[in-house]
Amino acid sequence: MTICEFSPATGRSDRPAEEHPTSHHMIMTSNGFEKKATASTGVDAHSRGPVSVKNMRGSSVLRERRHRGASRRVVEDFNVAKTRIATLNVGTFTGRSYELAAALQRRRIDLCAVQETRWYGSKSKDIGCGFKIVYTGSKGTRNGVGIIVSERFRDSTAGVERFDDRLMKIVIVTLERRIHSFSAYAPQSGCSDNVKNDFWALIDEKTAAVPSEDTVIIAGDLNGHVGVTNDGYRCHGGFGYGVRNDDGERILDYAESHNLIIANMKFRKRPSHLVSFYSGSNKTQIDYVLVRYQDQRLVTDAKVVPYETQIDYVLVRYQDQRLVTDAKVVPYETVTSQHRPLICTMKITPPNQKRAERCGPARIKWWRLREKEADVTSLIQLPPITNVDETWQRATDNILAAARSELSTTKPDRRKIDRKTWLWTEEVRTKVREKKRLYHLFLDNKTEDNWRSYREAKRSAKKAVAAAKAAHYDEVCKKLDSKDGERFIYRLAKSRQRQAHDVEKFHGVNDEQGLLLMDRKMVMQRWRDYFEKVSTEDFAHPPVPEVPPTFGPVQPITIGETLAALKRMKAGKATGPDDMAAKVWKSQCWSPADWLTKIFNLVIAQKKVPMDWHQSTTIPIWKGKGNPADCTNYRPIRLLSHTMKIFERIIDRRIREIVQLSSNQCGFVPGCGTTDAIHAARLLIEKHREKKKPLHLAFLDLEKAFDRVPHEVIWYALRLQGIPEELLKWVQMLYVDHRSKVQAAAGTSTEFPITVGVHQGSALSPLLFIVVMDALTKDLQRPAPWTLLYADDVMLASEDKDELERQTQAWSDRLARFGLRLNIKKTEYLTTDEHESGTIKINGTDLPRAATFKYLGSMVSSDGSLAHEISARVNATWLKWRSLTGVLCDKNIPDRLESKI
Repeated sequence: MTICEFSPATGRSDRPAEEHPTSHHMIMTSNGFEKKATASTGVDAHSRGPVSVKNMRGSSVLRERRHRGASRRVVEDFNVAKTRIATLNVGTFTGRSYELAAALQRRRIDLCAVQETRWYGSKSKDIGCGFKIVYTGSKGTRNGVGIIVSERFRDSTAGVERFDDRLMKIVIVTLERRIHSFSAYAPQSGCSDNVKNDFWALIDEKTAAVPSEDTVIIAGDLNGHVGVTNDGYRCHGGFGYGVRNDDGERILDYAESHNLIIANMKFRKRPSHLVSFYSGSNKTQIDYVLVRYQDQRLVTDAKVVPYETQIDYVLVRYQDQRLVTDAKVVPYETVTSQHRPLICTMKITPPNQKRAERCGPARIKWWRLREKEADVTSLIQLPPITNVDETWQRATDNILAAARSELSTTKPDRRKIDRKTWLWTEEVRTKVREKKRLYHLFLDNKTEDNWRSYREAKRSAKKAVAAAKAAHYDEVCKKLDSKDGERFIYRLAKSRQRQAHDVEKFHGVNDEQGLLLMDRKMVMQRWRDYFEKVSTEDFAHPPVPEVPPTFGPVQPITIGETLAALKRMKAGKATGPDDMAAKVWKSQCWSPADWLTKIFNLVIAQKKVPMDWHQSTTIPIWKGKGNPADCTNYRPIRLLSHTMKIFERIIDRRIREIVQLSSNQCGFVPGCGTTDAIHAARLLIEKHREKKKPLHLAFLDLEKAFDRVPHEVIWYALRLQGIPEELLKWVQMLYVDHRSKVQAAAGTSTEFPITVGVHQGSALSPLLFIVVMDALTKDLQRPAPWTLLYADDVMLASEDKDELERQTQAWSDRLARFGLRLNIKKTEYLTTDEHESGTIKINGTDLPRAATFKYLGSMVSSDGSLAHEISARVNATWLKWRSLTGVLCDKNIPDRLESKI
C-alpha cells in the first residue's frame, strides 16, 4: 500500500491527478475537474451538486498552508483539530505489520480497523512507529479483525470488547466524547445465509447497546454494494459506486435501523477515490465508515487511497455524521494487492500529549550505583553533626550532587515505545520503495514482464526485512549472554507483557457522582480529594480509653543496630520524595553507619525528624478487579524516605523484643505465614467432614483497615503492650505533620495532610497494625484454629451457628468501638452442614453465604475438596505462563536464561 503525502493543512493529496495511473477511468470530461477535484470542508463536503474549482476552494493547500485566493472557510478549517480513521482488509497481517505502520504514520492515521488479519488469539501488540494493534481471531487461519491505535490515542483506550473473529470494539475517551470504534468483517458472498444472519444479528445487538450520547464509528469490510444513488435511504449520501446487491441492501437497512449514515457516501469523489477492492478487471466498493446521524457534521472527508474498488465502509450513527469531515479511498498504498485503505477525517480533538503526561520529577539512576560505587562514594563528604535539619540538608545535597554527576538522572516524559526503527534500515527502505514502484508500474501496464519484476522485488524486500530482524535479534542474544543478561531478560519479559495489555495507561477517573473525568487537572484534584478524605477522616467512635504510660530508660541507638537495619533493607525499591536510595548507605566502599547512628540519636535527642521524613508520594495501585476508573478499586502505596525506613527498622526490632503477640496471629511474625493459617483452616474443615460434624465459619473483612486506624488507638495499643513512653515518642515523631502528594497517570497533585491510618509501604506499619489487632481483640480470640488472624484477615469458627453469630457480633462491636469497621458486603459465612439453609447476621444484616471462599489466596470449599483450589492454581499458572510467553517462546532466548525463569 503506497500512501501519497498529504498537506499538513487539509490532509489532501499533493500528487497531481495526471500522475494517477487510472486517471483515464474518470467519468468527468473536464480536464480541470480531473486534475483538481477533491473534497473540501467548505464546499462538496456539505453539498451534493457539482462544485466549481476555479476559485481553488476544492484544491490542495500548499505545504506552507496558504495559496493565492484561499477562501476564509479553508483558512478557518486549517486550525480545526482532526482525527483520521481508516479501514483496510489486509488479506493477512503476517509479515506486513511494520510496513503498514509506516504507511499509517505517513498518512497520519489515528485509528485503523483491519480485517482478515488471520492471526489466532486475542491480544495486543506493538507493530512499530508507535502504533499498537488490538486484535482477535479464530483458531484457523481465517477471518480475524483488529484495530490499530496510534501513539496519541493508545493512552485514551478505556476498554476493549472482542465479540468473535468478525467483530470487535474499543472504547476511546477524550475530553469531548466517548467513542465506540468497531472493526467489522462481514461474511463474503460465498458464505451461507446462517453465517450472514449471525453476523448481522451480533452487530445489531452490539450497536444498540451503545449509549445514545456516545459517538459510534463502524469501520470495516462489509462485503456489500450499496450502489450509486440513495433511492430513499437517508443513510446513503448519494455518492456511491457500482450496482446495489442484496448484501448492500442489508448494509443500508442496518444503518437506517440504528440512525447511522455512511460517511464515504457523503462526498462527491472521482471513482478511484470510491473503489476500495480490485481483483483482475473487477472493481467495487465494499469498505465503509458509518457514524451516527447527529455526528455527521464532524466528518470532513472520506475517500479511498486508489487503485481500483470499494467494498469497505465506515458507518457512523445518523446524529454523529456531523463529526465526519471527509471519507475517501486513498490510492498508491500497496501493503495489500486487492484492497485499498479507506480514510475518514473527523473533527475529533485528539488527547493532549504535551508535558502534562510527565508524572514526576527527574530521578537518579540508582541502578547504576553497582558499576560506579567507588566513584560516587569518593565524592561524598558527610557534614559534621550540628542540628537535625541543617545537618540532614547538607548531607542530602552532598550525596545527591555526587550521585547525579556520576549516575545521571532520568528524563521524565511519556513512556518509551519501541518504534522498531531498527527494522527500517536503509537497505530495507530502498527495497520496499522499489517494490512499490514496480507495483505501480505493473498497474499502469499489466504485462508479464512487469508482473515478474514486481514479484522479484517483493521477494527481495522480504529477504531484506528478514535479514534486518535476524541482525537485531543477534544483538539481543549477545546482550542476554552478557554479565547482566539475567537482569535484562526479566525487564524484557515485563516490557513484552505490558505491550500485550489492551489498556496500558488510562488516566481518567470517576467523580463522586460516577461521571468520568478526563481533564488532567480535574483528575488529579479528584485523586487528592479522595485520598485526603481517606487520610483525614476516621470512622465515628467513642473516646479511646486512657492507659497509664510505662516510664523507664531507653538506650541510645548503637552502630550494631544501624548495621542490622541496613542489612535488612531490600534493594530495588522506589525512593521517596528525597530520591535518596538505601543502597548508598549499604555501600561497601565507605562506612556511613557511624554517621547515621549519630544523626538518629540526634533526632531522638531533639525529638524532631528531618523535613524530608514528613513527606511522601502516594501511588494508587489498581487491585486488579473492578472498574479502573473507580478510586475505591485502588490501594494506596506511599513512597517514603529510605533513611526513615532504616530508622523504622531499628524501632521495629526494639518493639518486637517487648510485645507479646497472640499465637493466633500469623501475619508479619517470624516463623509463621499464610501457609500455616491455610493449613489450619483446611485441617479443621476436613476433620469435621470426616466425623460428619457441622462446622460454621465466618471470614471477616475490615473496611480500609490500614488507612482508617486512628492514631490514638495505635498509642493505646502500644501502651497496653508495655512499650516505654520514650520509645512511643520515637514512633509518634514519624506521624506528626505528615503530608503526601498523589502521583498518578494524569500527573502529580498538591499536598494533603495525613492524620489517620498507618503508612502503607512503611517498614513499621505491619507491626503497628498487628499490635493494634492483638490489643483490641485478645480477650475475644479463641484458641487456634477456632480463631485465625493474618493482619486484617480474620477467620472465626464454631460448631454452633448461634455461637458463631454471637462471636461475629462481638468482634464487630469491639472494632467499631475503636474506630474500625467490618465490611458487611465482603464478610462471608460458610458452613459444612448440607442441611443448613440460612446464614448469620451482623447488626441485623444477613451475611452473604458462600460455598467457596478465597482465604489468603487459597480456595476453601464447604465440602472440604480441593477441586476449586486445583482449578484456581491451574488458571493462575496459565495466566503467569501467558505473561512470560513473550520470552519463553522466543527461540532467540538462550535456554540457560529461560530455565532460570
